[in-house]
Parts: sequence; structure tokens; C-alpha cells
Amino acid sequence: MIIVKLQGGLGNQMFQYAFASVLAQKNKKKLLLDTSFFENTEKKLGFTPRPFELHVFNNNYKSASQKNIVSFDTLSLINRFKKKYGLRYPIKYIEDFSKYNPCLLSIKQDVYLQGYFQSYKYFMGYEDFVRHLFSFNTEALSTSNKRILNIIKETNAVSIHVRRGDYVNDALTNAYHGTCGLDYYLEAINILELQYHNLTLFFFSDDMEWVKNAFGNLKQQKYFVNDNLNNSWVDMLLMSVCRHHIIANSSFSWWGAWLNPNPLKTVVAPKQWNYNKELDILTLLPEEWIKV
Repeated sequence: MIIVKLQGGLGNQMFQYAFASVLAQKNKKKLLLDTSFFENTEKKLGFTPRPFELHVFNNNYKSASQKNIVSFDTLSLINRFKKKYGLRYPIKYIEDFSKYNPCLLSIKQDVYLQGYFQSYKYFMGYEDFVRHLFSFNTEALSTSNKRILNIIKETNAVSIHVRRGDYVNDALTNAYHGTCGLDYYLEAINILELQYHNLTLFFFSDDMEWVKNAFGNLKQQKYFVNDNLNNSWVDMLLMSVCRHHIIANSSFSWWGAWLNPNPLKTVVAPKQWNYNKELDILTLLPEEWIKV
């Protein structure tokens, strides 16, 4: 049995579920979800309530019972015996989220996982498996989004994600994450312009008025995708279909770029992901992505 505690928004939930699913697949174990995080719906300084969002993918999710969860805190008599004699017994692992830990991939026993697990290395060799987990249903798109999807497929499309929201409005969140400034995006666009021609820019953001004011005068053909605040997964789907990507310091747009299977894609990412200097950028951002 593997239990993973889900927390954060859609991008974070995907990292957690992806790693736990790979571990369950390797060990042929049942995967259960601890969704207690989503019971806290009160907005506080430094904390933004989130709903369970993985339902947008067609996976067979099973919830852990309280009894399942408690069993990792209070070992049964037989599991205490196993621990004493060096045999495999259920363990609880709480991640130092800033560090990729390759030893986790060698876990064989039952485990309760709590952390963010934000590293592509946790599912190296399982890329197709993970992309299958996160397959979108394009038939569920609205007419306007299907139109955008068709334009993306017909153009040299670049997804540009501008994350603001709580990164700007919540003082504690801002102090930790920071935001990608205008200079970052203009430099990233210039990098792609030097490599490719006739780019069409598709902007995705939770603050589209700011984006329109900041980028409205750019010479390139551009679209401001602004209809999906209540269905953010649609933005991620549309991002993933673009040919190239400029991402924010956000797990949401990380997935929008990573889910694109095209080996010829160019992804530009911020080299300062947040103000926590200990975050292991080298295992968060694939080697071939351009860091600015």
C-alpha cells in the first residue's frame, strides 16, 4: 500500500500523484490518496485553499481511510517486530521538498508520502506512463476553446504563462515565491524569436488585464486566453499543445510545457524559481530547458 498526501493546486497535485503512481507501478502496490488537505477552506496569510483537481483526468482514484493513515503512525505488533529485526515495515516519509532524493525510488515497503516531489527525475523512464495518467479530454472543451486549440495547431504557437494571483496579493506567498518580471518574459520571447519565425503568442494568466497592458504592444500575433479561470485545466491542455513554451515559476506551467511530447520543443524557464536558494533547480527543470 502506498498513500500520498495531496496538497496545493493542480500542478502540485500532479507532481505528487505522478511520483506515487510510478512507485506503485514499480512495486505493484495499491495507491491511495490522503485528501485531508482540501478540507481546509479558510483563506489565511500564506495559505490559499485549493480543491481536489485531479478529477479532470480519467484515473481510478481511491481514498485512504483514517485507519489506513493512522497505521503508519502507530505500528501494529507484527510491524513493530519487523522493524526490530530489520525487516520491511510501513514507513512514513516527509520530504525536504527542496531536495531530490533518488533513494525514494528504491522504496519497496508500504509507505505514506508527504511532500511536493517536484523533480522530473522521479519519473524518468516512465514519461509515457505519466503522460497517459494526465491525458485530457478535448471533447469537453467549449466552442471558444476548441477554436483556440485549432489555431494553436495551425500556427507556430508559443504558450506564455504569467502567474500572478496569490504570488502578488499574498505578502507571505510573494516573499517566498516572488514573480517573474516583465524583463524575463521579453528576454524569453527574444530568445525564441532568434530561433524561430512567425511566432504566435498565446498568453495564459490569472491576471489578464495586467498581461494585456504589459504585452499588448508586442509586434507578434497574439491571443489572450481569458475564459478558463474556473477551469484552469483547460489552460494547461492548451499550453501542452503549443510548440514552444515560456513558463512562470509555477508547477502549473511546468506541466503545461512538460506534457508536450515534442522532442523539438523549446522551453524557457526562470532560473530563479523562488527566493529559497536551496531549491534544487537542476532536478526541477530538465537539462534541455533554457534557464533565464
